[in-house]
Amino acid sequence: MKKSRSKCIIHQHSLCLTFLLSINISLNSYSQKLDIDNFGFFYQIAPIFEFKQGVVSLTFDDGSRNQFDIGIPLLKEKGLLATFYLITNFIDSLTQSKLIKENSSEFEFGSHTATHPDLIKIGISGDNREFSESQSFLKRTFGLNAGFTMSYPWGIYNNSVKQIASEYFMAARTTDPGYNSFYSLNRYELRTQGFGHHSSAYQANMWVNYAIQNKLWLVEMIHGINDIGYSPVDSSVLSEHFDYIVNAEDKVWCSTVSNVIKYLDESKNAIVECDFCDDSVYNIRVDDFMDDSVYNQQITLRIKIPSFWDKVSISDIENFRTEVINKSKFVFFNVLPDNKRHSITPISLSSSEAEPGIKIVYLSANPFMDNIRFSLEFFEETDIEITLSNLNGQLLIQQMEKSANGVINMYFETSGIAKGIYLLRVTSSRGDCIFKKLVKV
Repeated sequence: MKKSRSKCIIHQHSLCLTFLLSINISLNSYSQKLDIDNFGFFYQIAPIFEFKQGVVSLTFDDGSRNQFDIGIPLLKEKGLLATFYLITNFIDSLTQSKLIKENSSEFEFGSHTATHPDLIKIGISGDNREFSESQSFLKRTFGLNAGFTMSYPWGIYNNSVKQIASEYFMAARTTDPGYNSFYSLNRYELRTQGFGHHSSAYQANMWVNYAIQNKLWLVEMIHGINDIGYSPVDSSVLSEHFDYIVNAEDKVWCSTVSNVIKYLDESKNAIVECDFCDDSVYNIRVDDFMDDSVYNQQITLRIKIPSFWDKVSISDIENFRTEVINKSKFVFFNVLPDNKRHSITPISLSSSEAEPGIKIVYLSANPFMDNIRFSLEFFEETDIEITLSNLNGQLLIQQMEKSANGVINMYFETSGIAKGIYLLRVTSSRGDCIFKKLVKV
């Protein structure tokens, strides 16, 4: 159920000023948010959890015994999350009891239908029955936080099957080989890389590298383990591969399929509201206006704070970090977008000194495609000229801003510009100048 949007205001010298100017940088199925107010309040929602470069989801199909006897203990040992797609009518009482005991936030239990049929052959009524029965079993057995996603039996599906699946699930995984791009994500045709008899840890590790290097979502598919189940993979291969994922955790987010989908939906809808922000405290609320009983995945924020706040505390948030980027100070933390108030306060200060010049506090993706978005910060009022030119000096875009002050947002439409290397130049009437090399792909 949607929640009503509260009015977002900032109090400054006893005035109530409405302030949010939102820029949504659309990545089709999700967006990276950049919001700035007239007083320099700046926040950014990470496009991927904790601003990581790629995503990995480990998925297990069918529910063969060794997935639970070997796979779950191995995952727990490594501290990794995973999704298990169960054929619900094949889950006997012993297995059901074992899974209930093992059920925790580390694992997602999704649908592989009730009886594993060819979903095209059984038609619309059959598909509805398979999806409804399996989802009901999962929620009844493992709680409301189950049955959110599915995988197609035998990897067989068509547009009709996808449409019916969309009425029950957040996403559906295929057996089609490949990776998933956040720029053009089809959540009911999630592609995968599958393990088999001859899979090696080296091969699987290269899947992870490719996802990181290209900012993609890698969904891995595992059936049998050792000598049990379809196309079994050796447990030693999985162990070595899981270690590789753990060692790459600074670059890759490993999570369940439903958590990734929730993150995309929440980050697309979330807004940060500042109840009161000045040099002594930032009181903020984060809300996605979605059902909190379902959408319970934390999202990652980056908020600009005064540079003279040496150390800070955040109410109800223990794990966070501060970082200086282009002479601006930011705090990074994860938060549930449930409209709860959080206060960011300084616990030690340094002397505040104004710094002359221009700062780029945000620059959108580089290489870029159809547009360039960026934000500039000025500490003194000045006139500025912003240009984009090619390496031959040809001027392609020119924009003038009179009496620029504080933080301003810029947008250049570049769909008509050819692929190549370009120079973005910002100059002020005070003599300050910034150059950035940009690449159009």
